[in-house]
Amino acid sequence: MKFRGALITVVTLAALLCLLCAPALAEDKYPTKPVNLYIPYSGGGTTDVSARLLANLAQKDFPTPIVCINKPGGGSALMHELVAQAKPDGYTLGVLVTAGLTRIPLLRKVNYNPMTDFTPIMLFALYQHGLAVRADAPYKTFEEFIAYAKANPGKVTYATAGTGSGQHLVMEYLAAKEGIKWTHVPYKGGVNAVTACLGGHVTAVSQATEWKPYVQAGQLRLLVVYGIKRIPSFPDVRTLKEIGYDYALVSGMGIVGPKGLPANVVQKVAAAFTAATKEPGFAKLLDKMDLLPYYLDQKQLTEFLLKDFEMKQDLVRKVGLAKKK
Repeated sequence: MKFRGALITVVTLAALLCLLCAPALAEDKYPTKPVNLYIPYSGGGTTDVSARLLANLAQKDFPTPIVCINKPGGGSALMHELVAQAKPDGYTLGVLVTAGLTRIPLLRKVNYNPMTDFTPIMLFALYQHGLAVRADAPYKTFEEFIAYAKANPGKVTYATAGTGSGQHLVMEYLAAKEGIKWTHVPYKGGVNAVTACLGGHVTAVSQATEWKPYVQAGQLRLLVVYGIKRIPSFPDVRTLKEIGYDYALVSGMGIVGPKGLPANVVQKVAAAFTAATKEPGFAKLLDKMDLLPYYLDQKQLTEFLLKDFEMKQDLVRKVGLAKKK
């Protein structure tokens, strides 16, 4: 009887251990069903095209489909909200747009905490931005443009794709740094902002690379770029850092999940997407779309987001754009 009782106890304990281990074993087998990758903008744009190619390349390391789903709205806030509220099982991921965590929440109310509601996984590219003027403008260099703006308060106007955008904050930073008074003219989209500059409706355009074909055609002159490196298509155009300003517009895209993602899920996703970034076809696409290849692992990305959030929080407050509490 004692032997039988001991046997029952052993069997019971074994059964309990199996139940306890079942979730871990299930996690180890991740993924066992399709993984949804949400994209924060509409189809056909820079973010959509690059994310879809990256997912397609990462697919070879996934036994189940990676399904790309567009979820535009709120300048990427809608998608980030969806990811933040998802179950942390690895089957809902998002294409991180850093502005959705480090800038937009500072400007208006969002239904997520940008610093605590996510599991950053990796960063794979940076957007490129710069300041352009008409080719017939009297200033040939960025320094001449700044000198003119300082000597003529209120005369310079500049277009962007919207109030509070990264390219708007750059101009506000320069205005504060140099004591300049100029006027911001926001437009609905980068193409409209560039068109306004081409038509002489504004003095300059501070924008992503929508100005590229017009600079190449000789209709616009690119004075400076805002990133951490020069844009390969325009190797002679300096960055703000090179000119002497302690500022760079570092706005990028990566992969993110809800908070609490298991470590093995993060490792699996990071490994597949990191390998995909090294494919020649992906590098060619980034070059074609004037995106800068820029890799950060989970630890580096987490540190970057925190630092960028703090820097933008200070700048947004200084220029009076902070959301009302």
